[in-house]
Amino acid sequence: VPLVLLEDEGKRLMPIYIGLSEAISINAAINHEIPPRPMTHDLFISLLERTSSQIDDILIDELNDGVYYARMCVSMDGRQFEIDARPSDCIAIALRCNATIHVRESIICEAAINKEEIEGILSLDSYLP
Repeated sequence: VPLVLLEDEGKRLMPIYIGLSEAISINAAINHEIPPRPMTHDLFISLLERTSSQIDDILIDELNDGVYYARMCVSMDGRQFEIDARPSDCIAIALRCNATIHVRESIICEAAINKEEIEGILSLDSYLP
């Protein structure tokens, strides 16, 4: 199962297990790859741009039975609102629009792992056919 590791100032790692398609999208954003056709997260960014909207922040603020919950803080026409979303989608979108990703401190404390615990984790290439 692919995994995203969020790191806070090099001290703690927080693992988030995600789906393969989200991992591919996140990897593409990190590497500034432009697909021949827009991926879903690219489409979302295009919609934001066309409506003069923007993602202000991403907040991962809940962990319940091993499932993370996140919210996108959006500005549109002078209004601000939040959208419930999966952390993997939030991360993929944040990487495309340079939005800041915040994680509630209590979530980091609950879910953080040591760097030694990630030895042996495979790269995305190991999940691709």
